[in-house]
Amino acid sequence: MPEQQTDHEDEQFDRWSRKPALSTRGYFLAVLVPVLLAAAGFGMVTILDHTGDSGSGAAVRVPTSEWIPGQPGGDTRFQGALAADEHDCVYLETADQHQIWPIWPAGYTAKVDSQGVVTVYDGKNAVVAREGQQVQMTGSPTSARSYAGERCLPGDGDVAVIQSSVTVLG
Repeated sequence: MPEQQTDHEDEQFDRWSRKPALSTRGYFLAVLVPVLLAAAGFGMVTILDHTGDSGSGAAVRVPTSEWIPGQPGGDTRFQGALAADEHDCVYLETADQHQIWPIWPAGYTAKVDSQGVVTVYDGKNAVVAREGQQVQMTGSPTSARSYAGERCLPGDGDVAVIQSSVTVLG
């Protein structure tokens, strides 16, 4: 008994004439939907970032060292009012109108709020002090040349490497 050939056996497979998996509209939506979701996500992050009082404001770069709490440190006492210059560089102003330029512990940051007040934060994003507050800390004085090229430091003289927690005085 001879085998009968079916119509399917005679057809050649032509990969170029097959229907596309998605239409043009499908491909368009496959690209558009993830882009819109990402834009919505970034928009929510921006809204949420600007709504809280804690930590809101423009970031201000502060010079930092590699010292972290728990490591041994210097015992020179530094005290003054937290202040900021016209470039939002943070320093301490002593009672006799001298400026102490601090090198903050690792992880410290600062932000300036909409009223122009600078706030310093520790490595856990907790408020350390606000501009105008009297603060006290200990550490080691060192030459500013050790931090040459660092923004917000004098070109010569001494700077204060902070190696303790910062205490706000009354």
